[in-house]
Amino acid sequence: MHRELIERRAWVAAAGFGRLRDGPESFGAEARFDLGSSGWIPGAALSGRVVFQPGASDAVGGRASASAFWSIPLGELTLSPWAGFTYLAVDESLRGFPGADKDIFTPYAAEHRTQASLGARLRHRPFVDALVTAGTSLRLSPVPSTLDRIDATLDLDLLPGRGLFPWIQLGWLASYRPENETRDEAFLRDAFTAGLTFWSWLSRGHRVSLGAEGTFLFDIPSPAETSPRLSAVLFARYDYTAGRGLRDFPPQSTPFRDRQEEGSGLIERERPAVEPSWEDP
Repeated sequence: MHRELIERRAWVAAAGFGRLRDGPESFGAEARFDLGSSGWIPGAALSGRVVFQPGASDAVGGRASASAFWSIPLGELTLSPWAGFTYLAVDESLRGFPGADKDIFTPYAAEHRTQASLGARLRHRPFVDALVTAGTSLRLSPVPSTLDRIDATLDLDLLPGRGLFPWIQLGWLASYRPENETRDEAFLRDAFTAGLTFWSWLSRGHRVSLGAEGTFLFDIPSPAETSPRLSAVLFARYDYTAGRGLRDFPPQSTPFRDRQEEGSGLIERERPAVEPSWEDP
């Protein structure tokens, strides 16, 4: 469910989901509130997620996040400084269980339940159907005393063509993880991600999306038990937009809105200067 609360300014969303994996399946719900930036007034986002994994322990975990950002135009570029805070709720009953949902328990999350991040992104649209984003950030976790990581990212989004041609997403991450009180040895992690998303408007206001994403990562130096690693995700999604196109989605979800709305049956209604009444001849 998505809804625009204030035109081009505030949005709210909620969803339920299920995950199938090698281990026990898991289910969850999430909600999000987005507020767009305006001049020197920052934008903001609040989000929460709860995940349940049935089984012997019926484990429950989740997270809550808050962030703020600015969007500063610099010619053909847009600079977005941002800051965020995340709290992780983990279920220790899944410690040592290989099929644990990562939103419920990981050894890392158990030691880093509070996370504060600060960073900036630079966006450039070289073509109408291409978007390039570069960013850098640092994370303190546990807050406030421990530097957990310094990241650099580079992402490319492409949506050429028409019809069923997919949204292509390519990404690279370089993450330096320094030695600290919870990490015995520093290392550098590189991760490469590629994703495809296909979608179709079945009728007015009904959208179905299918997609796949793969990630390859390796660490330097490379501990044999965790690196290199390859992962893949397949997903299916349904959205109902009630003839409103994608106006109920925040801008970061619709970087190619005109193309994404093709075939949606969007109803645009502008109030006339004088509304007719039943008394008019």
